[in-house]
Formats: sequence, C-alpha cells, structure tokens
Amino acid sequence: MMAILALVAGVAVVSQITGQMRNEADARLDAHVADVALAVETTMNDASADIRLARQNTVFETALADTPGQLLPADRAAVEAAITYLGERYHVDEICVIRASGLEAARWVGGKGVAAVADLSADERQNNPAVLPTLPLADDSFYQSDPYISPDSGRWVIGIATPIVLATGEHAGILHFELPIARFDTQIAALSFGGTSFNMLLDTDGRLLVHPDLARFRAAAGTATDVGTAPFPLAVATGSPSWRDAIAQILAGGSGSVAYDDNGKTYRVSYAPVAGSDRIVASVSPTNELYADVDRLLLNLMLTAGPLLLLMLLITGWFTRRMASANSGLAGLNHRLEATNAALESTSRTNSDLASESKIVNQFTELTALTEDDISLSVATLATLDELVHPGDASLHVSNQSQDRAVPQATLGKRDASVLSLHELGRCPAVRRSNLYVTDDVTARLAFRCPVYPVETGTLACIPLVALGETVGAVHLHWADPHELSLPVRLAMMRVSEHSALSIANRRLLLALRGQADTDGRTGLTNSRAFDEAVQRRLAGRAKNERAAVLMLDLDHFKDFNDRYGHPAGDEALRVFAQLLETSIRDQDLAARYGGEEFAIYLAGLGMGEAAEVAERIRERIETTIIPLGPGKTGRLTVSIGIAVAPDDGVELVTLLRAADEALYRAKLAGRNRVVTRDGEPDGVPATAPAIRQRRTAKA
Repeated sequence: MMAILALVAGVAVVSQITGQMRNEADARLDAHVADVALAVETTMNDASADIRLARQNTVFETALADTPGQLLPADRAAVEAAITYLGERYHVDEICVIRASGLEAARWVGGKGVAAVADLSADERQNNPAVLPTLPLADDSFYQSDPYISPDSGRWVIGIATPIVLATGEHAGILHFELPIARFDTQIAALSFGGTSFNMLLDTDGRLLVHPDLARFRAAAGTATDVGTAPFPLAVATGSPSWRDAIAQILAGGSGSVAYDDNGKTYRVSYAPVAGSDRIVASVSPTNELYADVDRLLLNLMLTAGPLLLLMLLITGWFTRRMASANSGLAGLNHRLEATNAALESTSRTNSDLASESKIVNQFTELTALTEDDISLSVATLATLDELVHPGDASLHVSNQSQDRAVPQATLGKRDASVLSLHELGRCPAVRRSNLYVTDDVTARLAFRCPVYPVETGTLACIPLVALGETVGAVHLHWADPHELSLPVRLAMMRVSEHSALSIANRRLLLALRGQADTDGRTGLTNSRAFDEAVQRRLAGRAKNERAAVLMLDLDHFKDFNDRYGHPAGDEALRVFAQLLETSIRDQDLAARYGGEEFAIYLAGLGMGEAAEVAERIRERIETTIIPLGPGKTGRLTVSIGIAVAPDDGVELVTLLRAADEALYRAKLAGRNRVVTRDGEPDGVPATAPAIRQRRTAKA
C-alpha cells in the first residue's frame, strides 16, 4: 500500500508541475493577446486624439466661416498647408475638410498630395460614411466608421472624423482622417508570440480583417483576393468544424481562450476585445510549441527520475514493513499530543492576533484625525495595512473627478504605480463591485486578473475606497506567494479602507466649502474678501525691492448695457470679461471681482511698464470681443483701468488700492476705455480723485 501511495504521490507531483507549467504558458498567451488588443486600441485612441488636436488649428474655422462655397484663395492656401502637414505627420491615407452641405472643401491623399479644386466632390454625404454621423456631434468629439474602400487611396480604410463648430455654435463641417487597415496588419504581424504562432483581427460579425492567410479565406468564400479592395471574408469560410466552433465562442463576447484541431494539429486561441470598438484580437499558437517546455520536462523525468523512483518505492516498502509494528503505538500517542498542542496554539494565536489587529486599527483611527492632506492619509493607510497583513508590494490611488484621473498617493515595495484615468480605475473588480475582491492565486486557470494592478503570481487583494456612496480611490495589496486571508483579517482591512475613504471624503467636502466661500458665484473669480487676504499675504512676504502691481478695472457704461439688454445679458458679459481676465494673466497672478462691474488684478513681480502692457492688452481684447447675448444679438463693452505699483505707490494693500482707484478715476474722467498710470495722467484731469471707496459705496 505504501509503495502504491508513493507512486500515486509521484504521479500527482509530476501532474501538478506540468499543469502549473501549462497554466503559465496559457497565461503568457493570454497576456500577449491583451497586449496586442491594447496596441490596436492605442492606435485608434491616438488617431482620435490626433484628429481632435489637429482640429484645434483655427484655419479650418476661419476658412469655413468666410464663405459658404469653395474656399477663398487665401483660406485654401492655409487649409491645404495645414492638411499637408497633418497628413505627413500622422501617416494617414487621406485628410479632407468637408462642409455641412457635403461639399468637399479640400483634400490631401498620401503619395498624391493636395487635390485640385476640379477633383473635389460636390457632395460627400452619401460617398463618405463618416460625414452624416459626425456633423451633429459636440465640439471635440469624434466618430469612427466601419471599414470601407476609399475612392481616393483605393484600399480598405477606417474613417475618423471630428466636427468643425464655429464660435457662433454653427456646425460648419468636419475634419476627416482615413487610416488604412494595412496599418493594423503590419502592427499585429510585428507583435509575434514566436514560432509559427500568429495574430488575427476580426469584427463582431465574424469577418476576418487581418490574418496571415487571408487570401485562402477569400478564395474559399468565392470572392476576389486583391489585398486592397477584396471584401473581408467570414472566418468560418473554411477550416475544420472545431475551428468554426472556436470562432463561434470568440464571437460570443468577452475575453477567454479556446482550442481547436486542424490537419491533425491542436491549437490554442486566446482572444480579447479591442476596447471602444467592435473588433476582437486573437492569438493562435500550436500546442506543441506552446507546451514544448512541458514535453521536455516529462521526457527528462522519465529518463532520470523513473529508476530512482522505483528504487525508492522498493526501499520504502521494506522499511515500512519492518517499522510499522514498532511505531504504531508511538505514532498514536504523538498524534494525540500534536492535536492537543495545535488546538492550544491556535487558541492563543487567535486571541493574540485579534488584540494586535485592534491595537493597529485604533492607532490608525487616531492618526487620521491628525493628518492634514490626502497624501499623508494615504501613506498612513498603507502603513496600517502593512502592519496588519505584510504585503510584498501595494499602491493606493485617489480619484480626482474634475481631472478624470486617479493618482497613486502612496506605494509599498519596488513596484511603480502610474496615474490612471477614472475609466481605467473602474476596471478594477473591487471598484466595479464596491466591495473587497481577493484573488487567492492569480495563476489559477479560472482566476480573474485585475487589469489595474496586473501581477503574474501570488495573491492580490483589491479594496475599494467608498464613502457616502462615492468611490474616492482603491487599494491594491500583493503577496508574491499565495497568501491566505482569514475572515477577521479581511474585516480589519475593510475597516481601515472605510475609515480612510471617509476621511478623504470629509477633507474634500471641507475644501469645497472653503472654495465656495472664497469664490464669486457669478464669474467664478476670487471675491473681494479672499483677494484682499491673499494680496496682503503676498505683499507681506515679498522681498524689500521686489515689485508688484495692482490693477483696478471698471466696465464702462455697464448700467446702460444692463438697461439696454437686460440683467441676464449683463451677467453673461461679466462672465465673458472674467474669462478674458483669467486668460490674460499668469498662474502666479490673481484676478477678482471686486463688486458690481469692478474687478481687481494682482500682478506679481511686475513694474509699472510691464503692468501697463498687461492692462493695455486686456483693454484691447475686451474692446474687440463680441459678446453673444442670444439668437442674433451681440454686444460690446470697454473697460477703464488704473494701475498702482509697489513699492513706488506704497507697500500696504490699502495704499495701493487707493492709488489704483485714483488712476481709474482719472481714466473715467478722460473719456473711459483707457489705461492710466501714475506717470500717465490724461490732460485736464485732476491729480487727486475723490474718495473712490465712497463713490463705489454710494453707487452700490
């Protein structure tokens, strides 16, 4: 019996080792197909980002706004220069500008250059599948078409387009790229898994877009075999019955793997969808290549370990027979003693572990009350979890909704963590379920691998940071070897994460309330109270001879503007002017709505001459700005500006504001719509103005 058990144990060990190696080979193929899918997704995302970046060039808006028909000569030269540069930079088949009426305004084709006006299409709405779906989209959006044969390049392409929206809100046309399917063929072929393995790309209708033997499928389907224009055949056009079954499973959706037989050989296929599209990437590898290491191991074991195992079995059987009788009584006694000791040790360890965990969690609770920012809290959270469960590496991401990203605020171990988009963070199973998710052994065949924190071996714990129904981040803990997490340990981890998430949410709420208290609700600028406090701190902290300027600005005849167009139009004018101020100053400067139609600006480190240049730029911009007030209605405003500079006009805020007010008053008396400095007083204006503060109070 002992010999048989030893033999069975040996076979089980060999089976486990070979099974593990097969799992690792399968995992490598699965990881490879995920990389290929990501590469295809990245290519499409880059193209979408490229066309939206190219659309920022104002020549397209200007050209389409100047005339409703063919472009004016100057506009055509600018547009053709732009699309030529973009075509050569982004390596696309074709770039064209198409009006909303369908008129093709300009076209560039790779290898042919810019098309003559006579060759442009009079109506592209029916010929180009991207025109009609793209026109109604919002600005900075894009549309991706299904593959089609380009009439200009003469081969299969994918169209990507973005709308051209004028400042008036009119959807004037689209900017259109064509990406050749051949680019994906080259890209996928370059990402080889090795040997005779190959990659293929198909859509969810089962058509093969990329395959190393695409001509065979086209011939089997009875279609043309020309590479550039022949239709894409169905993947089931030829092949064995098991191949067709494999294709059916691939088209069923999701990621996974499947095997099939063809011509006496077995193949394994790993497949994954390309995010944001109707395409699927599959990697095919013969199993004799995929599991070549396993076959070599089995052969070596048979040649080397077989004789040794047989000898060991013979010796074990003889020794067991001689010792069984003598040791049976002693073995029973030892077994009872070991069971008793194990029970005592387990009870002692459980009580000790619970006490230690409670102490660590209580210390963390006290620490969170003393931390002052998200980073300190994140570091304390990971330190607490490290004390509880001792992971090999870990990271903690905190989400930022306004910037659509999740930032790694703290890490453990040598593993680096990168900034993620909120969409990427949302792929974590714990975030999707809003609950703890533990993968006990990521190498297991049916184990789910977290795409946010990919690991190859061991145990991975994903913990969401959820507070008040909102996900504010996630924690990932990894052990290099499979690690058992008991229920008490899991509960302690959740207690720490819940407390951490609540602390982060409370801090964010406090910061939001502080921001609302310091912000003017109508314009979004700093209000007068916050402006005075901030400028006082900056003036107090500047060097002795360091310069700083204060500008006081007043919109001219704003009461007449309100009376003429109405208060809603006046509010819109204030918002437009506030946006103009924010885009006219640097990050280290500060703009505020000081009250009514009056504004103030603090310019750090600028003297009178530089401050006057900034003020004049603001005056010119608002004078030339058309303010949209409703359908068919626009308005204009001008501004008067007074300037004071520290230390020449004073070093205290009250002194500088008074000097800037006096300069502003002189600008008003001189006829408005001008900039007045200490050294630039208009003729005929008194050198000393009345108390501006009293005037402002009376007007309010």
